[in-house]
Amino acid sequence: HSVKTMGVLDVIVSSGSTMMAGGLEPLCLGKFTENLKMEKQRTGAPYPKIIRMFVSRGVPGIMAGAVPWGVLLGSSKGLFFGLGKATGEAVLPPWISGKSRAVSLGAFAGAFQGVGIAPFLLASTRVNQAIAQGNQAATGLGYSFTILGDVIRKEGWQVLTRGMGTNAFKRALDWVVRFYIRETLVEPIKARKSKGLKAGEKVQLSDWDKLWTSLAAGGISVYVSTPLDRLLPLLQQRDSSKDTMTLLREQFKGGLPKLYAGAVARSAHAAL
Repeated sequence: HSVKTMGVLDVIVSSGSTMMAGGLEPLCLGKFTENLKMEKQRTGAPYPKIIRMFVSRGVPGIMAGAVPWGVLLGSSKGLFFGLGKATGEAVLPPWISGKSRAVSLGAFAGAFQGVGIAPFLLASTRVNQAIAQGNQAATGLGYSFTILGDVIRKEGWQVLTRGMGTNAFKRALDWVVRFYIRETLVEPIKARKSKGLKAGEKVQLSDWDKLWTSLAAGGISVYVSTPLDRLLPLLQQRDSSKDTMTLLREQFKGGLPKLYAGAVARSAHAAL
């Protein structure tokens, strides 16, 4: 196969199933936990207050922004991830292998993912902000479907890039850490299982080994990247005037509670 052909196949294999699963996840309380996280990060309000804000609107409040932005966000993550990984496979030289290649592919995949989903995060942030400000129409499908177009008309196309660079870096960091930790955990397992194998036989990881190494790597990466993740709603909310570095300095001054605002809801969202 040519590099181009392999790239297309990689996109299909990497993103197909995750697009379907990701599209369903927001409809199974995934969007609700994400909204809790985003509002905690944006306002710093107590979780009970944020929960009441959404729940008091009934099912439309609990599912706020799930259609279309949650579905688009969830389903497109796999597509952009697969596209980034395929691009990495195409441009990385063959001498970069093993853990170094896995980490490099994580950076490509995460960066593509971060750029691609940034507009959907922007739309979700604006829906949540409207709900917090008492807009009674904000939980309706009509408002959700038109919010991004309204924002672009009022603030210009450049609004789509707000937070995009930070999200790309955050996602790249997230997947670099995740791939590095997983490869580090998997290496001794493979070394142990490779003993006694015949020439040409490949080590097969058990489902349990795949599960616990992925969960451990994902859990660690969440907490490494949370200080950047918590900046996104602040960057993408209406009338945001501060840049990434200014906001990051403010969070550091506030200590761990500020840096890790929304970490509990983010962990719950990741678990879903």
